[in-house]
This record gives sequence, C-alpha cells and structure tokens, in this order.
Amino acid sequence: MSSHPFMVAFDISVFRDGELRQKLSKQGSNNLVPSLAGVISSIPPNATTQMYCFSPEEVLVINRIIVQESLSDESDDVRICIGAVVDIPLALLTTIQPELLDNSLYRSWTKASRPELEEHLTRLGLATDGTVKALQDRLRDTMSSDNPSLRRLPKIVSLRHAISELVALPGPGYTTLPACTKHVLGPCSVPTDDELYTLASRDQLDTLSLKLRARGMTMYRIIQCLRSRLREHTGGDISRLLINEAYPLSPAYVQLCQDPNLRKLIFMHEVVDIVK
Repeated sequence: MSSHPFMVAFDISVFRDGELRQKLSKQGSNNLVPSLAGVISSIPPNATTQMYCFSPEEVLVINRIIVQESLSDESDDVRICIGAVVDIPLALLTTIQPELLDNSLYRSWTKASRPELEEHLTRLGLATDGTVKALQDRLRDTMSSDNPSLRRLPKIVSLRHAISELVALPGPGYTTLPACTKHVLGPCSVPTDDELYTLASRDQLDTLSLKLRARGMTMYRIIQCLRSRLREHTGGDISRLLINEAYPLSPAYVQLCQDPNLRKLIFMHEVVDIVK
C-alpha cells in the first residue's frame, strides 16, 4: 500500500511447500528495501522463486521505490533489490535495454550477419533455412508477435493480469481482489482497498498489518486453487497452460555505464525509439 515515494505499510508473505514461513515474512512501513533484501538473501541460491503482487500498479510502485532509493543509497540492500526485483525496462524510458546496444541484431536487422540470425532463431526454436532476408523477416515477425511461448515471467508477477490470461471471471473487466476471491474461492472475507486506506489514514497500523497479511495469504490461496482447478480440467498436466517456469532469484547488481559518451548514446537511442 503506497503513494510514491512515501509508503504507509507493506507486507511480504513468504510461502514454501504450501506453508507460510513466519520467520522469513516481513512487515513495515518505510523500510521496504532492507526488508525485501533480507528476505531475498535468506532464500537458498538454487531455490526457484516467484514474487507476486495483485495489481500491475503495485508492481510499478515497488520498482519505482527501489529505483528512487538507489539514487541516494549504494548499499548492498539496494543492489540486491535492483538485481533481483527491478525489471530494467520499467526503470528506463523505453523497453529497449542498454545491453542490447552491443548486439548488431537489435541495432539493425539489415546489419545482422547470417550466423547471428541463425543463432537467435535456433534459441527460439525456429527454422534457419532460407535467404538472409527470410531469416530477418522471420525473426522480426516472431519478436514482435504475441506468441506466449516467447514470454518470460517478469520478476514480480501481477496476479490480476495472470488470472485474466488463464480464466474468464464474470463481471466487469477490472477485477478487484475481493471480487476475484469470491469467484475463485467462494464467499470469504477479504480486506478491500478502501478498508486498508481507512485504517492507514486513522493510523491503525496494527490492524492494518493484520489485514495486509490476510491479503497476502488470500492471494496465495487463489494461486493454489487455480492450479488445482486447472489440473482437474487438463487431466493433471498443466505444463501446456502454465508454460513459464520460475527461476532462482539472481540478485546480481546491474552494472551502470560510467562512460559519459556511451550514456549519451543510450539516452539518444531511447529517445529515437520513443519518437518512432
């Protein structure tokens, strides 16, 4: 729950093997970055992990808070959160990542050599036959398509967005957590956004913390219930529906470019992309 850059309260609920891990879970108000970094550091390096928020707005706010913190703090906590949580395109002007500038494939389709094109097509499981022009067209069409097999899970998944891609819930297009809970889990009590805001405005922080924890546990129940229902309708095999896989967290800090000329080049590249 946040109004950037000031955060009223947050709750990080950690689940493992179907159970809430109280010792790993964190709550607070203005200490999101150190709390989140502590949770990330406590997870074994080889453990597959996926982070969830309910709405895309929450995901964006978390990214903005971490990036804002990084402007004035170079501590290890900030570095861990930048590397493991922030989706770099959300922190840039465009979705073009700076490291792609080193790849001639992304600079210009016409300048990519045939071996480069074949390498990228092979990684995507696509055919490598045909002329260079055919390879360029095939790769360009694939990268600009909405093929779900080419997507990778974002570092923080919006549960509302993920559910809308899997099932159709009755009601308006915009789905709140209480409405989603009602359709998936049945009648149960879930704190609304208005209720959370009222508690925060009245400084009832203890009750607010309890409600936020209940919200996180409800989200986890929704995930588990949807998985169970999908197994029922697919004969137990949900790999064709849930094609993405979680990966171990990688808290490696993104190395920022220090060369002023290259920084200008990156900025100009982003501006040109926006103009296009």
